[in-house]
Amino acid sequence: MSTLKRSVAVPLLLDGNVLADYLELERKYRQAKQTVLDYLVERYRARVSYFKAWHEVKELVRQYGLPFAYQQQAVKDAVETTFNAWVETGGVRPTVRRVSPYADERAWRMEGQTAISIRLMNGRHIVDLWPHKRFWKYEWLVITGRARRVNTIRLKRTRNRVYAIFTYELTPEEGKKPLAITAFDVNENTVVVARIDLRKTVDKVAQWNRDKIIPPISLHVFRTDFGRLAKRYDAIRRKWAKELSIEINGRRIPGTTTREFRKRAKRLRERNRKRDRVNKVAHELTKEPAVLVTEDLGKRPQEEMIQRKRDKELRHRVKQTPMKAVLNRVEDKAKERGVRLVLVSSRKNSRICPIHGVEMTFPLGPKLGFCPRGHWVHRDVTSTLNMLRKVADELKEYGEVVRKTLDALDEKTLEKWTALVIQTERPAVLARASPMTQPGPPLGRERAPMSRPRGTSALQGGEEAIEGILQNSGSSLIASTAAKIYFTNGGCSKL
Repeated sequence: MSTLKRSVAVPLLLDGNVLADYLELERKYRQAKQTVLDYLVERYRARVSYFKAWHEVKELVRQYGLPFAYQQQAVKDAVETTFNAWVETGGVRPTVRRVSPYADERAWRMEGQTAISIRLMNGRHIVDLWPHKRFWKYEWLVITGRARRVNTIRLKRTRNRVYAIFTYELTPEEGKKPLAITAFDVNENTVVVARIDLRKTVDKVAQWNRDKIIPPISLHVFRTDFGRLAKRYDAIRRKWAKELSIEINGRRIPGTTTREFRKRAKRLRERNRKRDRVNKVAHELTKEPAVLVTEDLGKRPQEEMIQRKRDKELRHRVKQTPMKAVLNRVEDKAKERGVRLVLVSSRKNSRICPIHGVEMTFPLGPKLGFCPRGHWVHRDVTSTLNMLRKVADELKEYGEVVRKTLDALDEKTLEKWTALVIQTERPAVLARASPMTQPGPPLGRERAPMSRPRGTSALQGGEEAIEGILQNSGSSLIASTAAKIYFTNGGCSKL
């Protein structure tokens, strides 16, 4: 059975002398790696093996006085991670700016559970770890036999704090009998999930009655706000760029090229917040034994989505939505927990009515679809249900159950789910402190009525026709919800 690799970074508690010793090791390691790179670039234009490079450059590396274990690791690091990658991709001549030295079993060993003994430039030191929850999790897996700690660690410095990066080879869990079939669709601000509960379904298949039994299918919406995060941080960067831009000799120098802008941009937490939400979504989807179903996104899904988009802000939000990251993280977590993941084609998943199988139209914008049979359904709801219908052919044991569950759906259920998705997609109002002044106009004055255009210029005067469509559809719930949000926000682009 194949194994999975997990890395854990644990801070090291170093005093001043040990930190100075490590900084000297890091400097010598960087010089040795740069020397090896220069030698290989001058003599080779193809991939080189570590053993061949070591026999040729070992005399050059010894002059830096590194311990023997670090000499070999510096050569291996230069050959496998830098030079061979440069040969395959090409580009400018490789240079070494920062290094993270590797230490094999000759240079370090565990001292109890919370300390390591490590060899540096001036000798061996006993260094305490600062363990955390993730470290204890994988150490427990090592004790119980479900994981193995790799003999080589990596030392990485961030400012004046040094981390020891441990690598674990994890044995995946055995596949369990699925309790549900779950289809999920990743969008700009939400992840829509349709779930069929197999525990309830299998017991009722023999006495199935569409009129009396409620189908055990439910819809959940995880709010991620990836698009709103991208919009917010883009506005912050634009504001800083405008503040820091200067004019020299009649030439405008953009603020993005200044050192102050780069220092500020490093402190932004956009990447960490996105990563945190991706991990949480993957955990929620894989925490129970199930069959996960989603679309095959391809290599670059955002490029295909923005081909016909001209709005720069919309293109930026779509590009910043980590759709592929969510899929990769779910796939990795599913392998670890023994959960099956099935990819289906994305062709017409969001344009075909999940009940009647006919193609829908979108008169209110790209999100809300209208079926020719007279009901409304949200695009994301349609996508998840059509994924389940496609995967029914691949699931031999549960295919008939999935088909019967989907055939039992009616227009009222789709209306309820559509209203849920629309309400979740509405922008949230940030919490604010209580106002210093009382609401309303100042004393002795009356606030003049504010005239605001309803809808965009293309939709002004056409609201009566849209309202007529909503009323004639017979979908009172979705009509009231969609129309209220649509006209309040001033256009279909807000849906």
